[in-house]
Amino acid sequence: MQDITYILSLTSPTFILIAMGFLTVRFGFLQKDNVRTLAWFVVNFGLPAAMFKALSSRSFQDILHFDYLLIFGLGSLIAFSVMFALAKARGKPLTQCALFGLGGSMSNSLMIGFPIIMQLFGDAALVPFALTLIIENLFILPLTLALADTGEHKDSNFFKALFKSLPQLLKNPIIVSIALGIMSTAADLHPPAFVGRVIDMLSVTVGGVALFAIGGMLVGLQPKGMMTDISSIVFGKLIIHPLAVFVMILLFPPMPELFQQVAVILACMPMFSIYAVIGMRYNYGGLCSAVLLPTTILAFITINLVIWLLGVQ
Repeated sequence: MQDITYILSLTSPTFILIAMGFLTVRFGFLQKDNVRTLAWFVVNFGLPAAMFKALSSRSFQDILHFDYLLIFGLGSLIAFSVMFALAKARGKPLTQCALFGLGGSMSNSLMIGFPIIMQLFGDAALVPFALTLIIENLFILPLTLALADTGEHKDSNFFKALFKSLPQLLKNPIIVSIALGIMSTAADLHPPAFVGRVIDMLSVTVGGVALFAIGGMLVGLQPKGMMTDISSIVFGKLIIHPLAVFVMILLFPPMPELFQQVAVILACMPMFSIYAVIGMRYNYGGLCSAVLLPTTILAFITINLVIWLLGVQ
């Protein structure tokens, strides 16, 4: 196993940048709305460029890893189901149960996971990273929205709500960039050199800008008064989700070690940043916002611990 001080030297810059973003907004040097603009840039330009670059530069055989999709998908579904069932056992309405499930099963792979796995593994981690985004955006998120919409409208049909959510998700720039990258590889077609340089310049902006923006968006979140719900979701995201993915890895035929490590580490991330936005859509914005801060703080401990236990080189 690696020395824990070495691991901290790799992961600490991630959380230092988050802290810098938090303090910059907290002390008024930058407005929170401006930080949201930075996050918008990362999600709509920086990360799509990085995804396309990573996938289009590999062979088609390197990208096809259905075992990873199955393992990470089942692990995430188990985490979702456990959190959903726990909320249901406490008498929560269907919509809130769905949000509990989402909070415990969908990581902030985009803005925290990406910089960490790039620091640990480099470009080799971008294929399992892209596959993770497919599971999160085309499986977990549509499932949540369909359940939540069904709970909001008693006469609503689950499957109608599910199919209604898919077209909007397919317009997501991340999903579009993954599809274009796979098609580029399959057809052996590549953009002109000058376009490639633009893509390269955009892709290198992701890490630092994303982390700074995450820190800024944590300012003003108040976790008081909802500690039972918050602690449940935090436990689900930081413990149940990575544990469920790890169990699936043990039960299925072995994947490459890199893929195993990336899967567990991405499952350790706090929930994604627009969790609060989705909560607001269903009038649970207070809870979904409040849970982001403690989860992100505690993730510093759990992520480093898991990386140490995995013996990442």
